Amino acid sequence: MAHLHLGILAYWLVSTIRYQLKQKNYNADWREIVRIMNTQKCVTTSVENINNEVVSVRQCTELTQPVKNIYELLQYKYAPFKRKKSVVPPGELQKNQNVCSQLITDT
Repeated sequence: MAHLHLGILAYWLVSTIRYQLKQKNYNADWREIVRIMNTQKCVTTSVENINNEVVSVRQCTELTQPVKNIYELLQYKYAPFKRKKSVVPPGELQKNQNVCSQLITDT
């Protein structure tokens, strides 16, 4: 049942985006839209500092002009989020790994 609901949701989302783009005279098939939008990526870089803490920085790549055009037509923000930095102390990282490994062994 969940698979059916996700399929309907995906169809509704694709149809809505294509409809909004056609209203702005942007006629491209879905494969072309996906190909253009796949040029923007979110990159996460993680490194361990001298205190054995994991420092992660997440940011989006620079936009190409076709991606900007689609965002402007849909009136979406260019980046889903601003650059984020997080520091995870080693104790919390161990605790989360233990919970994850416990979940894997329970299933």
